[in-house]
Amino acid sequence: MRLHREADGSKGEILIMWDSRTWADTKVEEGNYSITYKFESIQNSFSWFFTGVYNPYSRSENLECWEEMAAMKELSEGPWVTSGDFNTVRHLEERRWCTRVTNIMTDFSKWIEDLELHDPELFGGKYTWFRGSYHQSAARLDRFLYSMEWEECFKNIKQSTLPRTVSDHSPVLLECGNWEHRQSYFKFENWWLKVDGFKEMVHGWWSGFVVEGCPDYRLSNKLKMLKQKLKEWSKQTFNERTRRKNSLLEELSELDKIQEERELFEDEVLIRATILVELEVLAKQEEASWRQKSRALWLKQRDNNTKFFQRIATARRRYNTIDKLLVKGEETQDPKEIKEAMIEFYSKLYTEPESWRPSFEFRGCPTVSAEENEWLQRPFTEEVLQTIKQCDGDKAPGPDGFTISFFKECWDILKEDLMYTILNFHMRNFFEKSFNATFIPLIPKKPEAMKLKDFRPINLIGVVYKIISKLITERLKIVIGKLVDGHQMAFLKGRQIMDAALLAHEMVDSRVKQKNQASYAS
Repeated sequence: MRLHREADGSKGEILIMWDSRTWADTKVEEGNYSITYKFESIQNSFSWFFTGVYNPYSRSENLECWEEMAAMKELSEGPWVTSGDFNTVRHLEERRWCTRVTNIMTDFSKWIEDLELHDPELFGGKYTWFRGSYHQSAARLDRFLYSMEWEECFKNIKQSTLPRTVSDHSPVLLECGNWEHRQSYFKFENWWLKVDGFKEMVHGWWSGFVVEGCPDYRLSNKLKMLKQKLKEWSKQTFNERTRRKNSLLEELSELDKIQEERELFEDEVLIRATILVELEVLAKQEEASWRQKSRALWLKQRDNNTKFFQRIATARRRYNTIDKLLVKGEETQDPKEIKEAMIEFYSKLYTEPESWRPSFEFRGCPTVSAEENEWLQRPFTEEVLQTIKQCDGDKAPGPDGFTISFFKECWDILKEDLMYTILNFHMRNFFEKSFNATFIPLIPKKPEAMKLKDFRPINLIGVVYKIISKLITERLKIVIGKLVDGHQMAFLKGRQIMDAALLAHEMVDSRVKQKNQASYAS
């Protein structure tokens, strides 16, 4: 289907087309310079917003158009993307023979930054518009811009020009990857813990969940029910937070305009101070969220690096996205082929015949004493909380979606169910299958990784599994020194398994440099 609006004076022509077999449309708003549509996937109800725009050339109308676009973005409560002829450039290199930065160029860049839009790199050419018999004039007037929410949904975005035929403008294509959109997994945001009344809300939900069965089954299902509650709450809270932030900024702007004309009255000064305090709280929440996504945990939250964290998180997503791969010597972008190649590669990598392995008897190996064995097998008690406190609360969550910070802060709420689960595991030596689920992300070892051997798999496990494994590890640390030989590198505190290989390499290298045929090392 399509929507076509004829040109009218400085208001240019806009044509929007879409595949009605894939997308159901809802017209959101038509302005003087733009048209906004909401598109919803017929397959999985995923929705996003698109604004087609024709930006006039005059400076006064430019400002009107940008103000209208800002309002369109505000109406679009979800992933938002816009494109069209903006009739201006941002940088000197975007217009041929441009020698100075004009006010309109500065205003355009500031508008993009204020709306927190991403202006992706253009591939295929520097310019999108040409004029003259020999194309003497050229500029990049056409572009796509999109919001952070859009970028989170489409992780492999590329903007490029297409061949120009009858028009003086080149078509611009925005590719978003051929991976099918899937509903994102639940991930607990640590900034939620700082929201007033959050713990009381969680306590009310938790105490209202009624589940029958074994302790591990009860805890697993309670966490699943809590996830659903938190999903609904976070969606509502995020929308309210965005609206509240915009409202506060508008109030602050009005007060600043008043202050330019006269001094503020006492009540206005108090209102302005209150607005600044509330904006500071919202900014801290936003910063904590982006910091957690960025994994730049070496920076403290108080450092006020929200935009830095956003850029780091975006760069991580792009770097870790596998959009193409060499499969049997040929490059492919087919998701199905890539998935099958991954399964085949790692199935073979971690499988080997056992016939080659030598037999080994453990006679004479160091063992723990009867007293130490009894101490190792004692029930878990007060050490559980201490172990939880030792864990980093900002680490990436596993399949359960929760962070250690949630268990730390809500210990009083979760304590009873968690302790029963751990004691039940101690007696029965197994727990609910869902606790044993694992995410295995593939992290590229180098830029532009194309072969599966160039990726490093890591494990992301759930919090309950992490706590139990940490409890066992802390106990084994006490006796491991008498069980592992002092010359061994692995399993000893302060040593790494690569130390032995590095030491051997240095020894061989030193002997070679000595040029002494009779030198030996043992």
